[in-house]
Amino acid sequence: MKYIVGLDGGGTKTKCVFADESGKPVLELSGGPANFLSIGNDKAAANIVSLIKSGLTKLDSSFDDILIIMAGISGAGRKFHADMLKESLLKKMPEGFTNVFVESDARVALEGALGGEPGAVLIAGTGSVIFGKDKSGKIHRAGGFGRVIGDEGSGYSIGVKTLRTIAGMLDGGVQPDEMFDQFKTIFHINSEDDLISLIHNPGFDAASIAIFTIRCADDGIINAKQILDDEAAELIKLVKTIKGKMKEDALKLAMIGSLVENDNYYSRLMKEKISVLKGIELTKRKQPPEMGAVIMAQNLLSLDTKSG
Repeated sequence: MKYIVGLDGGGTKTKCVFADESGKPVLELSGGPANFLSIGNDKAAANIVSLIKSGLTKLDSSFDDILIIMAGISGAGRKFHADMLKESLLKKMPEGFTNVFVESDARVALEGALGGEPGAVLIAGTGSVIFGKDKSGKIHRAGGFGRVIGDEGSGYSIGVKTLRTIAGMLDGGVQPDEMFDQFKTIFHINSEDDLISLIHNPGFDAASIAIFTIRCADDGIINAKQILDDEAAELIKLVKTIKGKMKEDALKLAMIGSLVENDNYYSRLMKEKISVLKGIELTKRKQPPEMGAVIMAQNLLSLDTKSG
């Protein structure tokens, strides 16, 4: 059997699927991180190739049985970066195997969420970005500028705003509330120094605070609800921007990411805000990003067949 390999690689893990020529999954597995911006090209490539080899071993196959590999990797949105990772991948694969393609994780997520059809996908996890594909196949993008100047509505942005609010409560400029009490208990914060120590700990992740904020909002705490309302408004700006860029009267939109796919205050708030937007149809994602990679790979194989 010949296989199409699709991958979705991020900062914590990489998901891989081996599919047959029709796109039907045959084997699914996961491995280590593949965000080369954080762990380097060599380590990311090693993790990806190791995962593929593991799949081949399970299938009692070799690279000769792979038709194409499409890797959707976090951080690979710029051609320069994608080409660098591809070069590192090829060095770790058998000589002569060259049918490898690298795209951004958001790009394969778009194809998976809409099943290859036109539409847009709003990604809200640690970061945020929105990608769209119009009827002509042209790709459009809004947001995704990273945590320094972007990532509006993301876990990172929510976390930072929450920490600023807590800092204000410690300073006395903001009236303490139940969120403050819960934060002190959960994170063992009793002073300004404790908070500074927490956020400067090498292992601290500001985006992880977003889950705390959402739980507080679910409990009806006003400050938490206000933070999420402000951040949801930023995501809505991205939705309006992509619709304007695509010039579509009717746009299908899928939301993916831990913050907006699970049922919580934030996801319900986003659905409510989107429901009043003219020409936006909210839809559930059809397939995961790694299957979006398979769809893209199939399209490339189809083009090769036609050109041949």
